[in-house]
Amino acid sequence: MDPHDLLRKTLEQRTIAAHRAYIDALVAWENAIRSSSSPDVSSPDAHQRRCLTARAEKERCRVAFRDLCDELGYIPFGHGVGLPTEAPAESEAHTRH
Repeated sequence: MDPHDLLRKTLEQRTIAAHRAYIDALVAWENAIRSSSSPDVSSPDAHQRRCLTARAEKERCRVAFRDLCDELGYIPFGHGVGLPTEAPAESEAHTRH
């Protein structure tokens, strides 16, 4: 394999991993926001800190993914990357509050 092809393949793999990390961070941020209706929230300040921390991580991952896409020259599609589907029980629990 040509060294240039190998570097591009490695860059594509890193971009795919960054995309997965961004999706995970996006879901974690959404879960942090949703946790405000949870009875186990210790305090509004703790909830706000959790949301801000999750948002900062989401943005860090987004920028890393964007930069890798720019370097790669395209957005890799497929590879099993996508938002998870929510279990019906979790979805119903969130809409009841």
